[in-house]
Amino acid sequence: MRSVLVFSPFASPTYTPLGIATLSSFIKATYPQCHLNAVDLNIATWNWLIDRKKEYQPFRDFVQGKQKDFFDETQYRTYQPVWKQLMETNDGYIRMARLYLEQNILDDELQKLLEFYASLVLANDPELIGFSIMYPRQVLLSLAIAKFLNSALSMPGRNRPMIVMDGATISALNGQEILNACPFVDAVFEGEGEAGLGMLCTGRSFCNIPGLSYRGTAGILTNRKTDTISLNKVPLPDFSELNLSSYFNPEPVVPLIFSRGCKWRKCRFCAHNFSYSGYRSRNASQFVEHLQKLNRQLGVRHFYLADQYVDATDMEVLAEEILNQGLKIYFHIMGRPTADYTPEVLQKLFAAGCRWISWGIESGSQRLLDISLKGTSAQTIRRIIKDSHQAGISNLLMMIFGLPTGTDEDFDATMDLLDDLVDSTDAMTASSFQLFDRTAFAAQAKTFSLEITGREILFSSEHGTVHSNRLFYREKDKDGTTRPPRGPLELNRLERRRLWSRQDSIFQYLTCEHYLLYASRSTIRNGLDATTYNIIK
Repeated sequence: MRSVLVFSPFASPTYTPLGIATLSSFIKATYPQCHLNAVDLNIATWNWLIDRKKEYQPFRDFVQGKQKDFFDETQYRTYQPVWKQLMETNDGYIRMARLYLEQNILDDELQKLLEFYASLVLANDPELIGFSIMYPRQVLLSLAIAKFLNSALSMPGRNRPMIVMDGATISALNGQEILNACPFVDAVFEGEGEAGLGMLCTGRSFCNIPGLSYRGTAGILTNRKTDTISLNKVPLPDFSELNLSSYFNPEPVVPLIFSRGCKWRKCRFCAHNFSYSGYRSRNASQFVEHLQKLNRQLGVRHFYLADQYVDATDMEVLAEEILNQGLKIYFHIMGRPTADYTPEVLQKLFAAGCRWISWGIESGSQRLLDISLKGTSAQTIRRIIKDSHQAGISNLLMMIFGLPTGTDEDFDATMDLLDDLVDSTDAMTASSFQLFDRTAFAAQAKTFSLEITGREILFSSEHGTVHSNRLFYREKDKDGTTRPPRGPLELNRLERRRLWSRQDSIFQYLTCEHYLLYASRSTIRNGLDATTYNIIK
């Protein structure tokens, strides 16, 4: 069967899509009789938008390193308005997509873009089109593309391919809602995609594919959940089909994952596990050998590890393997600040090439950390962030404001933590707590004084409504009165204070891939790369 995997707009133009690269590798290795193409419509869109406006082209030349001044912080800041303008253009297309889905109104500008997409997706006359939807921002445009393709392919003389939606964000939505509201979608897939995609590409009946929702003679049916697949059976991603030079980076930065799922899996706020079938990791030696292969064949030196988090034990094993194989690379991880991130481990990570860790801190209040089942200690967090900075690793703190039952005292505890860590921190993400369906906080809403009032609507058509997994809620005080969530209030207080922020830090402006490049450049510039394994062993 001729198939095409599509990564949809809009994601960052610096991101190389890991999902379609992994699925493509699996299908080619396991089902060589299938003809599969991977198409990144996201980067194609960014380049299409810039090609239409000459005034944007210097910006692309800058981020792709063609001007040789990518690490000029002043220049980087001067291009921030262009980033903003392009994002606003993207937002406009998303609004047009919603209007097209809801009222069948197709704006001329959107039609031009959809025609461009059709030329890329249909180039090899596919029998199956699979959309990989990783981010919520991709949902509406993906469905608009599917609707347009269905219309174009309904003409006489054209064979209509199957259209299937899958990906991490789709796994968090309701497949039956999508099928009801979108008659042009044939099936919705929930869970890890390798086995299911293999069955689709080899022509298996919908009724035999785990994780699939589809239309049957008795209405919409949903099959049992997908089976857990061993990562030893999943080849590491092949990026050779993607043009790495087309992304908005001065040199390749590719994402990889060493493990799937979350080893902790207890945080009450977390909504990131819907697409995974439990935790498991790869063989460290084979994983590092793949890093070596990408380094030698594609010249990749920078790797963005997109695991939900890598614990200290696994990370130390990986670091030792990198050092033993003599691999010269730089990488990022997401970390949960537990006590086993000792100074020695952090120094070993730096020696292996770790230049940036995104730490899931969430709060400086021990009470809120305990309520959230974070499994961390505010005191330990302080020690780890300072030790990581001392080792030469850039720290980004990921914070959540407005956690359930939060008080002014909890907010003050968080600010005390941030004030203490300001000299060890390069950047911070500050998000307002969001309540998501199927999380522990949602399941136990009353216990945590939350009153669920509704659910976010992505769009409504004449056929039905599609909701996101975000829930609206109010908080209850002890006297039974309700009030709006604390998150926006706390963020406002944070903005007024901003003692943590290091306003001069370029890292606050960078995309993930650019952050890693800048962090790696900073250690080279400061002579820190002279650190060797023997020094810390």
